[in-house]
Amino acid sequence: MNDSWKRLKNAGYRTRLYRYTLERRRIGQLDFLPRDPWPGNVDQANELFRGRYRFAGREAHAPNQPPWRLRPDDVEWLAELHGFEWLRHLEAAGGDAARSLACRLVRSWIDLCGDIDGIAWTPGVVGRRLVAWLSHGRLLLKGGDEKFAETYLSSVALQWQHLQRTHGDAAFGFDNLSALLGLSHGALAQAGENDALSRYLQQLESLISYQVLPDGGYSSRAPSDTHTILRQLIALREAISESGSAPPAWLRDKIALMVAPIRGLRHGDGGLALFNGGFEEDSDSVDLTLSKAGEKGRALVSATQSGYHRLAAGRAVLLVETAAPPADAWGGTAHSGGGGFELSIGKHRLVVNCGSGRHRNLDWLEAARTTAAHSTLQVAAANAWPILPDGGFGPNPVRLHCRRHEDELGNTWLDMHHDGYKHRFGSTHRRRLYLDALGTDIRGEDCLEISQAGRSAGAASENAVAVRFHLHPGVQASAVHGGSAVLLRLGDGKGWRFRASGAQISMQDSIYLGQRERIRRAQQIVLSAASKEDGAIIKWAFQQVNS
Repeated sequence: MNDSWKRLKNAGYRTRLYRYTLERRRIGQLDFLPRDPWPGNVDQANELFRGRYRFAGREAHAPNQPPWRLRPDDVEWLAELHGFEWLRHLEAAGGDAARSLACRLVRSWIDLCGDIDGIAWTPGVVGRRLVAWLSHGRLLLKGGDEKFAETYLSSVALQWQHLQRTHGDAAFGFDNLSALLGLSHGALAQAGENDALSRYLQQLESLISYQVLPDGGYSSRAPSDTHTILRQLIALREAISESGSAPPAWLRDKIALMVAPIRGLRHGDGGLALFNGGFEEDSDSVDLTLSKAGEKGRALVSATQSGYHRLAAGRAVLLVETAAPPADAWGGTAHSGGGGFELSIGKHRLVVNCGSGRHRNLDWLEAARTTAAHSTLQVAAANAWPILPDGGFGPNPVRLHCRRHEDELGNTWLDMHHDGYKHRFGSTHRRRLYLDALGTDIRGEDCLEISQAGRSAGAASENAVAVRFHLHPGVQASAVHGGSAVLLRLGDGKGWRFRASGAQISMQDSIYLGQRERIRRAQQIVLSAASKEDGAIIKWAFQQVNS
């Protein structure tokens, strides 16, 4: 849709005539109200009581007044505010005070945000708001206030009808899904809308078949996105079941499919790996998601389509990104990870990637996507896959090839290579990662191979090479033996020694963006070398220190 046509449509939505076409449809009562299967947080409810609204990592204050006019230019913040998913926190708090605040906020939204305009009325936000209002309808309608109930039902009807007409305009990705989920929940809640429910479930099936990869990962390839979508599908399955109907087979099958990659991308602390803009997520939240999924099974160790491998032995978990960034629209948020890995020992993360720049300013978002923000090799401070001005990677990004080996003793290693640096520097990055059967010896070898064409073209002139190992903020690191090794101590007091050959070891500052609510200082080990005509070979190892 071009901008002029979009402006024309939006102007039409603001007319009295268009609103009249929506208001003709009334809902006397809802036939069914689903329940939100995900618990809220009482502490966050207390923040709402104080008029403190924290969304997308940013906070605004509106004590004793509606928050709808705050942060007018902050699209992410406004989307979360107007999506109303935070109603679950008030439901968790319980009591008349929480119900009263929830009703006041819903009523003030209806009074102050009724004009169909702005971020509050985009299809994805309307869909999320409908799901939230319906899932917490019992809380909102509990007081028996007939005037509020009439206003609430009228707004639900109006929003549902408007969404039916506009869901095709939803933005690519999450918004498509949110819009269809809102339509499905709306049809489920009303009597006589079985045909509409069937239609929207069919559209959801088509969308999910495209957005969820054959190995169960989500198309963005961020583990926390897979977790979020799985929770939304579980909530829909629960709602359909509670209404007395049988969930469609495709929905049950997709939920079952998505469980294995979630298990496979968990660290020893129960949280998720930080690939492609993902967050850690709370381990209790992931536990609950897997429990409600109701599916048993093992962790997926080789996610071919999602591009991850899991190596686990003893107390060690090694999670590796083994694919190039996606070439489709998801490329605008994917990271130039270049074979980056993360390592946890027991419940403690040791090596990480910097994490997600989402919910931060543009500078953080761009910095988190760079190769330098990942635990991998980098040439001449360049990205392994160049990030274009539009944020994508181009239509045909270079592939990353991976082969997994396991011997009869339980030792495992990965062989990877990519040509992301070939065009610019005439070189191929080869990485081998090894985990022994006891989980006490983790080794790697990073090679930069210079092609004959690269030598002939002069592209292989001496370039700086850096292999980075970003450490979790909970790791204490100190150089030993004159800087030839690094002693690492985890939160449980266990010690590990890092050594390397073929490069100089140094310690540098890093940053950790793995948690939504805060940015933490951290450190990184950097191996520095120079590639020459014969390339470079850098070997390194993490070995447990006996204590």
